[in-house]
Amino acid sequence: MCTVSIVPVFHGCRVVCNRDERRTRAAAHPPRVLPTEVSWATYPRDPESGGTWIGVNDDGLVAALLNRTGTQNQSRVSPPSRGSIVPALLSCASIAQAMNLYDTLDVSRFEPFRIVLAHRSIVAVLTGNRTNHPAELFRLVRPVMFTSSSLGDAIVEPPRRRLFEQLVLGGDDWLHGQFQFHRHRWAKRPEVSVHMSRQGAATVSRTTIDVTSKNVDLQYESLVAPASIRRPAA
Repeated sequence: MCTVSIVPVFHGCRVVCNRDERRTRAAAHPPRVLPTEVSWATYPRDPESGGTWIGVNDDGLVAALLNRTGTQNQSRVSPPSRGSIVPALLSCASIAQAMNLYDTLDVSRFEPFRIVLAHRSIVAVLTGNRTNHPAELFRLVRPVMFTSSSLGDAIVEPPRRRLFEQLVLGGDDWLHGQFQFHRHRWAKRPEVSVHMSRQGAATVSRTTIDVTSKNVDLQYESLVAPASIRRPAA
């Protein structure tokens, strides 16, 4: 599960993603620059599924995956990994191309999810469930936030959104507020915090992607190992 925020900057945006995972899950492989069908993409990889939850290509297209969970969510046996969707979308040069590719996917094969796409000042939210796959497209004029949790999205969304409104939207410096937001933990409510922690799960990594008209940069922080990796896109 993840918390993703996007803040507009001059000629671009900054995307930050906290990844929450089971404590027993193997640590992700650090980001690598990998070829796509038409370009290059940079992303970390999950060793169990081979997919990813966050990445950027050399055209500046960012894709982030959030699982969707209800309080009474019932998973099917051995569905395909949702993490396979992000690398496929990163083969596209624009949000329009990615949305066209997304329309060809059989989303009924996957457990419910959301894909957030960002390309400088344009954002798309692609929602996949077993019956349809609606999409929303808008211009990024102010910071936005998306979040999910295996506790239930409806449980963590309200407190995290209030915090986002306080630290980011309510502050004078959106980027500084974003920095604080993704590192915040309530001492008495660590399980619903943005930098979360509970007996079976924790925030295991943080990825920051900066995209402008002149530069694409990805910084990856493993929170379960001492490594911190910064990789410009190819």
